[in-house]
Amino acid sequence: MSQASSETALRYITMLRFIPKYPAKRTVKEIEYHLDNRDFFVSSRTIERDLIKLSNHFGLTCDDRSKPHGWSFLEGSRGIELAYMDRVEALSLQMAEKYLKDLLPHNNYERINNLFKQANSVLKDAPDSNLINWGNKVRISHNAQRLIAPEIDQTIQDIVYKSILNEKKLKIDYKKTNAKKSESRIINPLGLVLQGVVHRVICTMSPDFEITRHLPLHRFKGAEELEEYIEMPLGFDIDHFINEEGGLGFPRSNKKQKIKLLFKEWSGYHLTETPLSENQIIKKVDGKLLLEASVRLTDQLRWWILGFAEDVEVLEPDSLRKEIVKNIENMSELYS
Repeated sequence: MSQASSETALRYITMLRFIPKYPAKRTVKEIEYHLDNRDFFVSSRTIERDLIKLSNHFGLTCDDRSKPHGWSFLEGSRGIELAYMDRVEALSLQMAEKYLKDLLPHNNYERINNLFKQANSVLKDAPDSNLINWGNKVRISHNAQRLIAPEIDQTIQDIVYKSILNEKKLKIDYKKTNAKKSESRIINPLGLVLQGVVHRVICTMSPDFEITRHLPLHRFKGAEELEEYIEMPLGFDIDHFINEEGGLGFPRSNKKQKIKLLFKEWSGYHLTETPLSENQIIKKVDGKLLLEASVRLTDQLRWWILGFAEDVEVLEPDSLRKEIVKNIENMSELYS
């Protein structure tokens, strides 16, 4: 290949890698400026001819419905993998890096990290775009008291993530709360949930594989991926386990029960906007708010109720009311 042909080929590649997927687009002037900055000095007319020629092979299209006209890759075209990351895609990846990187498989992180770097570069090269500052304007705030994340052995974490990805069984050494020694168990890892600062492995575990559990990853003291594939519980769905079964709320029963709570109005008002359940009924009674809802009586629900202190009264069920009263009596005795 002659030097002129090599230059042309490199120019084509540089152009193609700068063109985004539809509906984003690049004008000929933007492409010309991009090429100039990389020492490819050609006219707008030459670029237009190149684009028409390349469109026959790589699925390029020109949006001429409004000026300035712009070029992009058609969805599903042969050249889509060459497409330049547009600013919206870059922003999405930047947000994912900030909030989701702890849930990404670490063995594949280097490849994903290259995408993060590319995304940051795209936004950096677009100083005229308001999107570049979006990441500085949004945050996720946690309602609970912020805690320092527990330490997780990186090697163990990589093995667990790989096993979840490959759907293989794990042999683990797991240390229960307050236990002096860890115990060996075989688990079917079904998924992973980041709850606050704690990574929880959703799984079934020997000797009883019928019960779906969640195990804090930082309590894993050893892990070995086995050759045997996991046994997926019939009908298991991670969202159903978390939201409908209340799996992460430490349920004592899978059965929902009707509760009645009487709130001071200012303490319970937020529940008129963010209900406790789909069938919640809330109404004013003598300057207070009476709430009725069907929920699972999890430990998390009990902690939530106790957090309101004297601003809420449990009316039903009687068993829950007695339990809350007993908690209050114990607290009173502790502080007396």
